[in-house]
Parts: sequence; structure tokens; C-alpha cells
Amino acid sequence: GRPADIAYLIFTSGSTGRPKGVAVAHEHVSRLLDSGRDHFGFGPDTVWTLFHSYAFDWTVWELWGALLHGARLVVVPHLTSRSPDEFAGLLDSEQVTHLCLTPSALRQLEPALRRHPRA
Repeated sequence: GRPADIAYLIFTSGSTGRPKGVAVAHEHVSRLLDSGRDHFGFGPDTVWTLFHSYAFDWTVWELWGALLHGARLVVVPHLTSRSPDEFAGLLDSEQVTHLCLTPSALRQLEPALRRHPRA
């Protein structure tokens, strides 16, 4: 498709509290991921996680970030995502380099990461 073509549609309540659909163009997804390439070192040697629900906008970063940079994507099983120790173990065993978490998820994972120092 062309840069201005719609890549995906996401539903949000935004600041209004009323659900609405927002169309996001290919060029905006590309710009987001291109701008982070040098800063975060995205490339074929990186390992990303797909942690969030595909209905959450972080999935764009997680899934497409890995795909657009030829990286490896580790899909985090639902039960693993609910167990901080299992999740930290997965990050360690898969040698994850890029992880996107909400602050609340990071707070729950942080003690387990200290128990898995290589994660």
C-alpha cells in the first residue's frame, strides 16, 4: 500500500469517554518505528516480546517493531504473563532485548527480575 493508506483501525475513548475509531496510516507506523531504530538499537539481532493483547495499541510497537526490523518475536503465553517469576524466566531464557510494559506491569515484574539477574 501507499504511505497514506490505512494500516489499522483502533477503537479508543480518548479524552471524551465516548468510543470512536481512529484510522492510523502506514506512514505513521513506519515513522514511529523508524524514529526508534537508532535510539533503541532495533535490528535483526534484537528479541521482542508480544506481551499485550492485540486489542491494545502497544501491540503495534511489539509486533510490527519486530517484523519491520527483521527481529525475533517471543509470544508470551497468557499464564506466563500472569506469573512474574515465569515471565522473568522466559525473558532470561529467550534473551529478550526489547520489552514493552505498562508501569503497573513493570512494578509487578520488578522483584522477579531481581531474582533473575540476566533477564
